[in-house]
Amino acid sequence: MKMSSNREGRKIPLPIIGGNNKNVKAWYILMKNWLKMEKVTDDEEKFQFILAGTVEEATQIVSDKFVEANRILNLEECRDILLERYHLNEDERFRELKTLIIMPNESVREFNDRYLDYYCQLSTDNKAKLSVYDYENSIRSRTDIYEKVAYEEAKTIEAACKIAEKVERIKLGSRSIQKGRKFNNNNIQNNYPFISRYRSNQNF
Repeated sequence: MKMSSNREGRKIPLPIIGGNNKNVKAWYILMKNWLKMEKVTDDEEKFQFILAGTVEEATQIVSDKFVEANRILNLEECRDILLERYHLNEDERFRELKTLIIMPNESVREFNDRYLDYYCQLSTDNKAKLSVYDYENSIRSRTDIYEKVAYEEAKTIEAACKIAEKVERIKLGSRSIQKGRKFNNNNIQNNYPFISRYRSNQNF
């Protein structure tokens, strides 16, 4: 089996885990989406890209498991072995959460799953050290969503997460409407007499 994969010619950068990046759950979500968007369906090819998405000690961890199992590993197996090796203690988890930021290709919902997963594992004392402002800073790169969450002045992190997801859903809905309008406009231009009469009858 060839244990490497060419990253060239791909539309989206391959998610990387290892070195300074030990956020396995974020990597797992991004890698899962990457494989789907790049339409990689063959199990062997998937594993080649998963391995290509590891660096430094992460490559060694996955490679050792591959040799031990004597078979290709799926993404969930790679995630689990990395989580086991990168297990964070309470202080590390708190520091991770303080610096956590949403990634470019990550949805707000996916990010919130990561954020709240860490948050719920914290002790009551460490939870009290985090505020809505910490969460807002983590999504600051999504300017419109960040501004809406800040404007709403949520009292809890959970409430702020719900607001951010609602804004994202509205944005996605607006894009769908705009695409529909563009499609309808094209039809109007191509079939103007018929559509015009219909719109007139409907009091448009």
